[in-house]
Amino acid sequence: MKKLVVAVILIVASLFVAPKFIGSVVEQEREKVLIDINKVDGISLTTNKFTSGWFGADVTSEVIINLEEEGLADITLTLEETFSFGPVIITAQGWHLGLGYSEMTFKLLSAEVDEDLSKLIHEKLHLGALLSFNNDVTAFIKTDELSYENEGDSIVSAPSKTQFTFINNQHIKGNFSWGGLEINGTEERLVIGKVTMSTEQEVVSGDYLEGTAILIGDASFEVKKVEVYSQSSPVFSLNDAGLTSVVSLNNDLLALDLKYHAKDILASGQNFQKPNMEIMLTNIDMHALQELNTTMSDFSSSYSAQSNSTGNVNDNSEEILKALSVIANKILAKDPNLKVSDLSVVTEEGKIESEFNFTVNKDLFDLTNPNTMALVVALEADAKGKVPMGFLAKFGVAAFAENFVEQGYLSKQEDKIIFDAKYVQSQLTLNGKAFQL
Repeated sequence: MKKLVVAVILIVASLFVAPKFIGSVVEQEREKVLIDINKVDGISLTTNKFTSGWFGADVTSEVIINLEEEGLADITLTLEETFSFGPVIITAQGWHLGLGYSEMTFKLLSAEVDEDLSKLIHEKLHLGALLSFNNDVTAFIKTDELSYENEGDSIVSAPSKTQFTFINNQHIKGNFSWGGLEINGTEERLVIGKVTMSTEQEVVSGDYLEGTAILIGDASFEVKKVEVYSQSSPVFSLNDAGLTSVVSLNNDLLALDLKYHAKDILASGQNFQKPNMEIMLTNIDMHALQELNTTMSDFSSSYSAQSNSTGNVNDNSEEILKALSVIANKILAKDPNLKVSDLSVVTEEGKIESEFNFTVNKDLFDLTNPNTMALVVALEADAKGKVPMGFLAKFGVAAFAENFVEQGYLSKQEDKIIFDAKYVQSQLTLNGKAFQL
């Protein structure tokens, strides 16, 4: 019994003593994060006060977001952090085990920001970050219901919750959930239903914070509904829509598989069921893409530096085109391919379905002048599909389609028009017959 009591006393004592030592580790790790954040183009974060105690710390910082490239004024805000040191941390997000947890609030200092809106954000937005024992950082973002009215217009945003974990800036995983949004104007209304998102990705090249990272992994996005009304009449609606993407890497070649689906869409008075799309982009040279990311980042940094120092910016378009032509050559050398394996929708008259395949003939692409026309000349494509005659008749083009069938450009099977198109060396053929534009 005495040994148990002694053990309990030692554990409790360590819980009281540990935060003091952990606090110094948290401060060091925060300085590292600060250095990384300041590497991000257009963001400057400066710590004005760091008051450390036994169990936590109070920190005040100034954040400046440079929006000069977008033609907007800089945004300046004050960031206040309340740190709680581990190993056991009790926060508004619950119990945590870790080195430290930071609860953050910020105030916008820009004179152009509406004071009521700034106060609303300050009160309704809750930010937190947990530093784990292995230095992973988990960010928590939570919003309460937000409502705002101005001259008869109203905005109501449902609560949202976000949690993302960053592991050595090399792995990112997390999820997002939002109850939706409703905007009511005098004549128009927008409704967005529940939105969810999740992702798990890995940096395989480049730097995430510098904006040059190449990521592989998967992500998904779903929205329950989107509705637009004009004078109480429905203009557009989308129900049960989802988008998934998977980026993979094999032998230094990247591949993207993108899929979209929805239950139904109402637009321009037309109702469409089960719209689907699947796109595959393959054979993308990772090293060439990394070179492209780095090149564009360097040019962007150079542009910002010139603009800030002299107010004048040199025309380096020729230099950019030269760099892009070299990168284009490397990308085309791996024979990239874009394939739309499913582009379909169900109409009242039947199903419209199609598929497409695109490649670029590197032997025909003018690398000395990589513009749109050079791409058109080198593009090779083929497409197949079926369209119900009833759908074409609804839009008054059935006779036009029948005429093309008679000329041999299209074929007809039962109540559907079938097309088979190819585009090679600037020549379009329909149903095997050359078509002159």
